[in-house]
Amino acid sequence: MTVGNKSLLGIARDISSSSPEAREEASERVCDWVHSFDRREVRAVATLLSSAVVIEGNRDCRESELNALSELTASGLIEAEDLVALRELRRDLLTEPDAEHYDYLISEFF
Repeated sequence: MTVGNKSLLGIARDISSSSPEAREEASERVCDWVHSFDRREVRAVATLLSSAVVIEGNRDCRESELNALSELTASGLIEAEDLVALRELRRDLLTEPDAEHYDYLISEFF
């Protein structure tokens, strides 16, 4: 199954949006569609989300992005290289829920 190029580009656009609402909605769509992505789509979205998390200034968006990354791992299609940007994230600056997602992702992939 696949979400298709148009939907993939929409998610990419919204993940990189200046609007916190759009970024949070994109993360929620990722969670909703997690089993609809093919391998290429999962890896592209995971790479974008992991980069977004590192620079995210909005706490709610960061939590949604980390949650979406955790949900994507259920696909079994993510590779460590897709999440390499997470190595730049400072754990000491994360809230407890964010740290739980972060710890899970780091323990699974690094």
